[in-house]
Formats: sequence, C-alpha cells, structure tokens
Amino acid sequence: MLVFHGQDTAKAAIEVNNTVRAAYPNADEVLVASVIDLRQFPSMFHGMVKPELEKAYHKAAGKLSEDAEAADLIVLLPDWKGAAHDACGVQGSTKEAVVVIANADGSILAQAQGDKLGEAAVSALQGR
Repeated sequence: MLVFHGQDTAKAAIEVNNTVRAAYPNADEVLVASVIDLRQFPSMFHGMVKPELEKAYHKAAGKLSEDAEAADLIVLLPDWKGAAHDACGVQGSTKEAVVVIANADGSILAQAQGDKLGEAAVSALQGR
C-alpha cells in the first residue's frame, strides 16, 4: 500500500497507517509506505529537507511499542521528481492524500482519495 501525500497532507498518511495497522498489525501482511511529493523543492534544498524527513521518521518510530520494528512499519519514500506519482497516475496529493493498493505483481487493486482514507484502505484490503 502506498500513501501519496505532501507536507500538508501528512496527517492523512498517519491516519491510514494507524487504521491499517489496527486491522493488519504485521508489515508482512500489508506493507504501508508513504510516497512524499517533494517536487516543490529544487535540488539545492534537498539537504535541508532530508533532515526533516529523518526527524519525521524518528518521531513516528518513538510512538511505536518497544517490540515493534520501526524499519518495517515506517517507510518514507521521497518523490523528488514526481516519478512515482506519475507512474501511478496520482495527482493532487499535496492537497488531498491518495492511497494506492497493489498486489505482489505490482498491479493496482484499488485507489482512493478523499476523507477516511484509512477506512477506505482497510475496506479495499478486505474486498469490500
């Protein structure tokens, strides 16, 4: 599962992660990764953005239980040029986050954008 978002829609990614992890606690069952739209930052600003991504990772990791593996549960993928967004046909994720669910062969099973993305993601995973 990929959650496409920008800085202003990051809360939606957290909501998706929390909702999905309540239903599927193990990353081996469902991998959730955040694809962060960073096209607005020219390459000369990447050095300033990367530490902020690290802070976000460590902040999220600090909220996990002691037995949880942060590297399995928190996956942040910076999309500097928008290539992942374009490849998945995702638009507007900086205004409204988008969830894309794919199976192991990479084919897209479901896509949702809008309110209650976590619920939409779990429903799609459960075939509803």
